[in-house]
Amino acid sequence: MLCSTHAQVIEPSRSALAQMDAKIKSYMADNNIPGGLIAVASKGEILHLQTYGEANVELSVPVKAETLFEIGSISKQFAATAALQLVEEGKLSLNDKIHKYIPSLPSDWAGVTIHQLLTHTSGIPDYEEIYSYDVYRLRMTPEEVIKIAQARPVDFAPGQGYYYSNTAYFILSMIVERIDGLPLGQILKKRIFDPLGMRNTRMADPEAIIKNRAEGYWVNKLGELINRNATETSSTLGAGGLLSSAADLAKWDAALYGTKILSEQSKKTMWTSVILPDGTDTEYALGWRVSPERGLKTTSHSGQVAGFVAYFARYVDTDTSIIVFMNRYRVSSSFVKNMVMDTFMPTLKP
Repeated sequence: MLCSTHAQVIEPSRSALAQMDAKIKSYMADNNIPGGLIAVASKGEILHLQTYGEANVELSVPVKAETLFEIGSISKQFAATAALQLVEEGKLSLNDKIHKYIPSLPSDWAGVTIHQLLTHTSGIPDYEEIYSYDVYRLRMTPEEVIKIAQARPVDFAPGQGYYYSNTAYFILSMIVERIDGLPLGQILKKRIFDPLGMRNTRMADPEAIIKNRAEGYWVNKLGELINRNATETSSTLGAGGLLSSAADLAKWDAALYGTKILSEQSKKTMWTSVILPDGTDTEYALGWRVSPERGLKTTSHSGQVAGFVAYFARYVDTDTSIIVFMNRYRVSSSFVKNMVMDTFMPTLKP
């Protein structure tokens, strides 16, 4: 159970936990969400974990602590970390232009830097927005992904605005692959997952046999639950192609307090938000949202792919993180995350 020296984080009573569980179950029932998991962790230790519902409805498989969920855009922080490791090794500069590594990219994107890819300030259109989330269900070549994004003019000149772009992280993944000479999944395994013992975090390959993998769901126009295919690695790469477990994200959280994976300087860079030329703070850094929450310094990201939503929030002043997984598309992981905050940090009002 939770035991924290930080006044903001408490050990909830059984009654408070029961009330939280009832609210989460009610939200899931109201929104036809088959299964989910919430966890509170501190520097690698799971302090509280609760599972809900089914990981696989057809086979009546309950969600367990070990169940693996697709994490969508939480994947971006891992791609960003690999890029920063290459910077530390002198193999990449954040100021490098993307055409240095992929000369065949559209000329409309000339001048875009690696840093702008990482911070969504490139102006490169989002292929997911153009094609919808269904793009992640298709096996696609990089050329096909780029062609989709090129169908729309750039959103703004490089560095002059902020607009969330999955294309940017797809291109970043391609660049990391070209430098390291391996597929992204193998790069992340070598650089991050194996060193940290994250044995259940990997690309969500639909053809692979992955033990404890949750099935993803959506609803049809009648509100009936329907299956959806697992995310195709080739159409997502580092934009949103990973699946993980609560225990693995807790290990990741713990590593970010030290320097085993990244230096202090690299972490400072990773968590420094971009200020636009007009003075606007984007509150987005390199694969992380860095806007404070309820007065706490926060590094976080949500995730969504066609059958899952997720949330990973680190409240660094309290050494506490919250993890939320649910296996239904287009529901609110942040809503559930807020229920957990209300229970474990009740003095911090929204």
